[in-house]
Amino acid sequence: MTLALKRIKVYLKFLAILAVVAIILTVVVMNRNNTATVWFFWIDDTQPVNVLWLILITAISSIAGWWGLHKVFGIMREVREVRRQAEVERRLAEQRRLAEELAERERRIDEKVKRSISDPTQP
Repeated sequence: MTLALKRIKVYLKFLAILAVVAIILTVVVMNRNNTATVWFFWIDDTQPVNVLWLILITAISSIAGWWGLHKVFGIMREVREVRRQAEVERRLAEQRRLAEELAERERRIDEKVKRSISDPTQP
């Protein structure tokens, strides 16, 4: 990528960050005096709660929930991978066992053929 394209990319990222910061500041300034009545288990619905606290708690719980859900799906993926790997190892062990049995049979057949060739009493 040329220097000009990299410079444009960096400035666009910087502008995006500034836009997000401006939006957050606007939300904070516009809601600094707003309150809402919320029922959430221990909070009495007649007691007003600052909207900024509600936004902050919602944001934190959303991030924590998303992180937890991501971890659960990651663990499920790892469990599937472990099961697949165990199945592959079981199949490899079965193949090794069959290969050993086949090698043993071939060894016995070779011994019988050698005995029959070296035995002068057989016609």
